[in-house]
Parts: sequence; structure tokens; C-alpha cells
Amino acid sequence: MIRSQRKLNEDVAPAEQQLSQSEKLMLGYANTTSWVSVNKQKVIGGAVVLVVIIAALFIWRSKEQESAERAEALLTRITPYFQGNDWRKAIDGDPSNRIQNEPIMGLRQIVADYGSTKAGQLAKLSLGNCYYYLGKLDSALAAFDAVSTDLPLVKSSAAAGKAAILEDKGNKEEAAKLFISAASVEPINPLNADYSYAAARNYEQSGKKEEAIKVYRKLLEDYQGTYFDDAAKRALLRLDVPL
Repeated sequence: MIRSQRKLNEDVAPAEQQLSQSEKLMLGYANTTSWVSVNKQKVIGGAVVLVVIIAALFIWRSKEQESAERAEALLTRITPYFQGNDWRKAIDGDPSNRIQNEPIMGLRQIVADYGSTKAGQLAKLSLGNCYYYLGKLDSALAAFDAVSTDLPLVKSSAAAGKAAILEDKGNKEEAAKLFISAASVEPINPLNADYSYAAARNYEQSGKKEEAIKVYRKLLEDYQGTYFDDAAKRALLRLDVPL
């Protein structure tokens, strides 16, 4: 079993922690040379194991890169169906259309085969949107829930997708919280105003007047002179809140 990084750090001697990277390499070489001289028989078998491990690591990295590139290519092929609102074909693919003698693979299969890649994560988001537009809310929610990425825009979009589903299902307060979460992922996301306004709307509809007012006022501060500024003003007037 591989120990945690914290445990590994605790096991390092204080003096060694002060060494430079090159000094550590030299120390490791000296220690290894000394050990080899005493354990020649063990080294023979150990070297074979080490070579196998290194080879496996290179193969794994190569396959990982290959999978990432493959997923990107497949996603590029299916994207026109998604952009053209052909949700069913975007999900299932288009066997009648071939590129490089391969039928167009759908988002569902891309997710199944390459879901761990960055392109696969984007495919999950696109798949969720397709299901949502087809009215398959549970399938859409499952797709959005499956998104696990450090890409801010994808992460916020998945949160907003789940929020929209909760809103459609009538869970307004939880939808508002998720929209707020979506708006807080990436400060420069151009959709943050949309998410914030959706949050305020859901808070208002769920009877959480104070929370709604707080978000509407924030929209006034952050988006002066825009559609959201005007929409927030009208909402505050509707709630009998002085501007």
C-alpha cells in the first residue's frame, strides 16, 4: 500500500530535507551503491521488477495521452449535432455519417469510453444539456453529477445545470443555492450575472425575500447599466424595496 504524502514527509530525516535536489540524487546514488554491494542477488531480481514498472508507467502515460487525444477528436465530430440542437443524435451518434471510415460516436459512448479525460468531462456536461433539453431531467441530473473536473467553466456549468433541474422540479431554494455556487466558481465567467439573477429569482419564489434582496442588490453593484441592473431594479420595486 502506498503511504500518504504526509507520512512520507514525516519519515524524511531533517538533515536530508535541507539538501538540494542534486544533492539528494547524489546521496541516493551513494546509498544505492552501498546497498547493491551487499545485496547483489537481490538487485538482479529487483532491477527486473523496476524495468517492468518503468515500462508499464511509460505505456500507461502513452495510453493516457492517446485516450485524451482520441476523446477530443470524437467530441469535435459530434459537436455540430449539439450546436445544431439535434439532441438525440448528439446523444446516440450518427452511424450514417462517417469520418475516416468511422461512424460518428455519440456523447453517451464518449462518456462511457473516455469519461476520465478532460474532453470526456466536457462530454458529460454536453450530455447533461442534451438530456435536459429533451425533458429527461433525471438522466440530465445524473450526467451533471458525474462531472468531476478542475476546469472552472465546466464545473460552474454543471452546477448551473443541476440548479436548473431543481428549479424545474420546484425545489426553488436549493436551486438558488446551486446557482450561487455556480456564480462563485470563476470570477470572470461571463454567465455569472445570469446565474446570480436565477439565484435571486429562485430565492424570491421560495419565499426567501431577504436572500433575494441581497442578491438583487449585488447585481445592482456589479452590473450597472446592463440588462441585469434593470431587471434587479424592477425586482426590488416589486418587493417594495427602496432603491
